[in-house]
Amino acid sequence: MEDDRSRYLHPPESDFLQPDDAAASLSSGLGSSSASAAAGAPQRRSPYPGRKRRWAVILYFLTTTLLFADQNLLAPNLSAAAAEFGFDDEERDRKLGGNIALAFWVLGAPASFIIGSLADVLPRAPLFALTVGLGEGACFATYFTTTYRQLYVTRALTGISVGGALPLISSVLGDLYEAKDRPAVMAAVGIGMGTGISVGQGLAGVLGPTYGWRLPFLLVSTP
Repeated sequence: MEDDRSRYLHPPESDFLQPDDAAASLSSGLGSSSASAAAGAPQRRSPYPGRKRRWAVILYFLTTTLLFADQNLLAPNLSAAAAEFGFDDEERDRKLGGNIALAFWVLGAPASFIIGSLADVLPRAPLFALTVGLGEGACFATYFTTTYRQLYVTRALTGISVGGALPLISSVLGDLYEAKDRPAVMAAVGIGMGTGISVGQGLAGVLGPTYGWRLPFLLVSTP
């Protein structure tokens, strides 16, 4: 009894797990657990075939290009539009160069948040079609505007479409591609944005002086 009590009060060093042994045991346990988890965890793969995913990227690239081609269609021909609406230089800069651009982005920013949130609760394909249709329809309607107010409304609606389409595209492509492939896919969409702005502004600069500032809106919205 005395020996058991003494061992309890003063246990020998051999009863303790040494620090190196404890670290090795812990590392071994964590390593085996991680290996088991890695071996047992299924790798997430897209259920869609590669060809369908590539076509989706091409479609979204073209859509993004056309949407962003609308963005600067008016800029090369501000003076021609101002002359038609009877604006002087100050009104041209303020109303056409400032107010319309402000409406484009002020409405486009909250639209991006709202439509992006709706992508979690509504079918994304009809939502995307509605968003793109709104922008291209407004761009098409710009050709027929006769007053500054009409032009202001159509450009603001285009801003809603441009802002709302991007989160939908990101959401769909995020489901189609694994994490390691998403940067390249989103880079392609980003190239479409820059391409659209360049093509739209170049088209307006070439055609506007000869055929009027409205024609580029009709050509870009038709596809």
